[in-house]
Amino acid sequence: MERRWTTRTRVNLPVELLQAGTHTEGCRTRDVGLGGIYLEVPPNVKLFAESHVELIFRVGERGEVTKHRVKARVVRVGDAGAGLMFRDFDASTFRSLQEIVRFREDPAS
Repeated sequence: MERRWTTRTRVNLPVELLQAGTHTEGCRTRDVGLGGIYLEVPPNVKLFAESHVELIFRVGERGEVTKHRVKARVVRVGDAGAGLMFRDFDASTFRSLQEIVRFREDPAS
């Protein structure tokens, strides 16, 4: 049963993951919405349901990249990644997520 309150947009972006004092690169988004994200993680990264993480997105095009930090909670864990719900939602987070959702990675890059 679908329980999302917003639609998801397919977006393939690199994401850095911060969890329990550990910084992980090599994660990628599969889809993003204003309520959450599906994050693909490297095989050596373990995520646990209900854990709190922070995501760092770098969005933009050649020379104009904006860094966004968004807090999230892991709600579902799969073989290749996890579904996360954004938390501590304020105006700044909302603006960051709007920019991330609007962004489409240039296939040529």
